Amino acid sequence: MLINSSSCTLLLVDVQEKLFNKIYDSKSIYKHLLNTVYIFSQLNLPIVYTEQYPKGLGSTIKNLKQKLDEIDSKKFEKTSFSCFPSNKSVDNWISTKQVLICGIETHICILQTALDLKKYGYEVFIMNEGVGSRTLENKMLAVDRLKLNNIGILSFEMLVFELLRDSNHKHFRDFSILVK
Repeated sequence: MLINSSSCTLLLVDVQEKLFNKIYDSKSIYKHLLNTVYIFSQLNLPIVYTEQYPKGLGSTIKNLKQKLDEIDSKKFEKTSFSCFPSNKSVDNWISTKQVLICGIETHICILQTALDLKKYGYEVFIMNEGVGSRTLENKMLAVDRLKLNNIGILSFEMLVFELLRDSNHKHFRDFSILVK
């Protein structure tokens, strides 16, 4: 299945100050997160972001939080590892059929959230360059497990061109620069 620009929400999970710099390849992940937020905002697609126990882990990293505050994104705090441990809570935040998940940590919150959303009937995607764990091994174990559970794993470039679908799209030039 392809990501459909008319029915996809971006879910950014726990990209917080006290943990993010400890994530393997955090600088690359950060760049891809900013670019993904930019793309979703330009396409007027919904963006939801979470913070895991912000009293202990701090808030969303500063520049990303500024971007999210500038656009019409929604935030909620949580203590459970899954963003949606109960299907009752999903409807308050996700109004689309598809969900693209980015954030940290892949083997904990990303994995549990993706499996719960899949269980509730959503089409779930993970952008490989937009997720991370403290170790590459934990990330890769999680990605393997997600694949086994039919969660779509895609690259940033795949995301861009699935959202555009056509070189005549008004954002084609602007977005295609981001993959170079």
